[in-house]
Amino acid sequence: MLVVAATAFMSNFSKKPRNVVLLTISVLFLLVFCYMAYKRQSAESIFAVFPLLAVGITPILGKYIDHKGKAASMLMLGSILLVTCHLTFAFILPKFQGNPVGGIIVSFVTILVLGSSFSLVPASLWPSVPKLVDSKVIGSAYALIFWIQNIGLWLFPMLIGKILDATNPEIAQQVAAGTMTSSEAAVSYNYTSPLLMLALLGVLALILGLILKVIDKKKNLGLELPNIVKEDVAVEG
Repeated sequence: MLVVAATAFMSNFSKKPRNVVLLTISVLFLLVFCYMAYKRQSAESIFAVFPLLAVGITPILGKYIDHKGKAASMLMLGSILLVTCHLTFAFILPKFQGNPVGGIIVSFVTILVLGSSFSLVPASLWPSVPKLVDSKVIGSAYALIFWIQNIGLWLFPMLIGKILDATNPEIAQQVAAGTMTSSEAAVSYNYTSPLLMLALLGVLALILGLILKVIDKKKNLGLELPNIVKEDVAVEG
């Protein structure tokens, strides 16, 4: 993972021939890591590749926003990918039960795309904050974002647990009675409802992204503009 992160980051500051070499190395190590996870044939090994694509493309997306812009559009794209991936896990992946090859492929592709959605959102969100708030309160704005994020990290695991117990009462009763271990319960739960909840959060993020884009268009906040603007310098003859 460190190699993927380092080569992707270094490619932002390299000229084109070296840039291609670094990105090729990054992709090769990404494929090797996925193959190693596939050989282990376990859920945790599949989830281990989740941050890989995010680590690889975040610097690239950051450079793109700096030079090309489209932060609000990328925020919406990340939300769409978030919804798509959770719906894939909820409805498409279960159809591959009993098909190990198909299930593994769908799992890897979906988890990598999910990682990329987690890259699209922050890569477009953080540079947009100074365009949305007064420079005097940028610190408070970032603090508020992290405050909300940490509330989510605390709250939603508990909500997922409550939803799992409510939608899988038989399993919850067996765990409480001691006739089923937590490890056995983890592979027996029906995760459709929690995944739908997470997909709904993606829909809400998409709606907020649309609202933000409308506001940007009306008030000309510059969310779709690049951060680096090349000024035309008139050359006097």
